[in-house]
Amino acid sequence: MSQNNDTISSKIFEHKPYLRNYFKDWDTTHLWDIIPTKANGEYYVSYNGEALASKVAPDKQAERLLESHNIKETDVVILLGMGNPQLLTRINALLSPGQIFVMLGDDPALIPLLWEKILARVMSVPGRHIFAGDAFLGMGLNYLEALPIDRVSGLKVIKNTSDLSRTTFFSEIESRIQSVFSAKMSDLLTKFEFERLWVKNSIWNLLQVSKTPPYRFQISDLKDKLSGVSALLVSAGPSLRKSLPIIERIRDKVFVLSCDTSLKVLLKAGIIPDGVVTLDAQTNSFFHFMGEDLKQIPLFADLVSSPTLLRESMFQSVIHSVTAKFQVDAEGSLVREVTAGGELADSVFDQVGDIQSGGSVATTAFDMLRFMGFEEIYFVGQDLAYSGREIHSTGTHHNEKWLTLVNRKQSLERINEVIIRKRETKEVPSCNGKTVLTDYVLELYRHWFEESAKTVSMKLINLNEDGAKIEGFQNLLPENGIAPLLSKPNHNYPWHQFEAWKTIKGEKPRQKDRIKRASALHREIQNDLKFVEDGMKEWEMIDLDSVYLQETPLWIWLRNQTYLRRMVRKTEIYLLRHKDLNTNRKNTILIQSLKKEIHYLKRSIYPINDWFSTNG
Repeated sequence: MSQNNDTISSKIFEHKPYLRNYFKDWDTTHLWDIIPTKANGEYYVSYNGEALASKVAPDKQAERLLESHNIKETDVVILLGMGNPQLLTRINALLSPGQIFVMLGDDPALIPLLWEKILARVMSVPGRHIFAGDAFLGMGLNYLEALPIDRVSGLKVIKNTSDLSRTTFFSEIESRIQSVFSAKMSDLLTKFEFERLWVKNSIWNLLQVSKTPPYRFQISDLKDKLSGVSALLVSAGPSLRKSLPIIERIRDKVFVLSCDTSLKVLLKAGIIPDGVVTLDAQTNSFFHFMGEDLKQIPLFADLVSSPTLLRESMFQSVIHSVTAKFQVDAEGSLVREVTAGGELADSVFDQVGDIQSGGSVATTAFDMLRFMGFEEIYFVGQDLAYSGREIHSTGTHHNEKWLTLVNRKQSLERINEVIIRKRETKEVPSCNGKTVLTDYVLELYRHWFEESAKTVSMKLINLNEDGAKIEGFQNLLPENGIAPLLSKPNHNYPWHQFEAWKTIKGEKPRQKDRIKRASALHREIQNDLKFVEDGMKEWEMIDLDSVYLQETPLWIWLRNQTYLRRMVRKTEIYLLRHKDLNTNRKNTILIQSLKKEIHYLKRSIYPINDWFSTNG
């Protein structure tokens, strides 16, 4: 490299340190070559003597390929195959600095050859990344997973045909990338729909600490405290009813954690679990508990769970956690994203505890058990499929509701069948060696379990003969799977030493500090809302054509108040994606959105004000 290029490269490596790893001796280095054409400044790549782009006019070839792609400022651009260097140069020139451009190759040996002539200029622009070969593919997918989807409106995949016909490396990559972005877009739409509810619920649940019982605890107090103990996670799949005798036989050998949907099934069988998990922010979850005596069971509840359920005295203790995602970006930094409202948890609790979730109660419950340190986890009712063409086990709230619809013209089987036929279904391998019917959502959950199995050291045993096979788990017939447990001594409930279970026995924990902190949080939120309202009054005196409100002191302050900013996320993203709107229109949309969300939050938490009125 020239001295100038060395300086440029050093600056690039400072911002993108992972790139240094490409400059090693790779076994296939001698098979690659970068060859100049007769046209000045153009290059093509050859592999083992085979040209991967036009030898005469690679730039023209790149231009024609890009004519079929309408790339927008808010698109993420993925290039599959780097055999035409002119594609890299042209795409880079089309995109604005900061716009995401990811180049994927099948061999890291090509990168040093392209560096000085092509890549150093491309990679000096923010937003440009290269991931080449199996060694770097995982990092690339992690980077795409960690991308903030807020500013993205689409995904453009551009393919260098010669690379794709030369190797099978790219055959699955595109579908994996599409799946990542599909999941991220789905996650964003979920946030659009529920973030304001999550914020409201989190505030309610944190302020309700001052109203006891139930007494509130944090799951971090149980971190790694139950190592050496076995756990049983009970889900509400159709096979659950067949597993009830198995659960009774191992009840004194395992910590029994029930999903909310399976709780009624266990209680009807006379099995009282050691804990029950709920995740739903809506009040629908109340039906899984209604009519049951639950004072002997601690409730494990995400902070966004329905306050309607948590403010009832049916539970003596509630163990709170927050849902957080942890991802590694391209620079190797750990990125943490907590569910909206969760950022307020530390105002009342001391590091309440981060739990990862795949979107279902069972995935959250699984990570709770991992968090508490159990040495092995057994699963029952985790069908992740329509075993016997049923959706849930009999005895669940869902089945109870459907039984009221049964008549001589409509059977329970027909109700299940109608629901199944409305879903996008497919056959997958089952635990019994045959196949079973599942759908897109259940497949996402199964994939989450399989990916999680790769990251934990504990034994995972799926006691199921009907449901979907879960890779990374021991999928065993229930009778065979419990054999090692039966020879173990009874556990004698070691978790009863912790406060959440002591409370059930009548001991009152000390929570004065948390009650004071809840009161302080209430005052802080009231002050925040008043500050925003006063700031908006000042906005009313501003000429909306002369200033962009997102650059005013109020909005700059609002950016640091994460729980409030999340409530206007949808509007903020809309404005990012509609840059053609004039300043007046953007400001008007912003004001209307902020007024609406502040009114919603004030109205939602108004009943709480009475709790603190006596204290001023």
